[in-house]
Amino acid sequence: QGLELKIPQSGSWPGTRSLRSHPDTYTVTGNADNTIYGVACKYGDVDPAAIAQNNGISVSAALTIGQQLKIP
Repeated sequence: QGLELKIPQSGSWPGTRSLRSHPDTYTVTGNADNTIYGVACKYGDVDPAAIAQNNGISVSAALTIGQQLKIP
């Protein structure tokens, strides 16, 4: 049978969701970080759209090794 999940519509996340402290400057290495989404995953709690906006690029922009991004 299927498993039923109850997802609350309000509340707060226990503890911090940040994997790295920020604001920060991040240098692209080419290890699962060649997209804005990959970089956002390395921080854990940063919206990919905020990274893109903070750097004047689109969310779908291809990143290059050595490129530096300002993380909000």
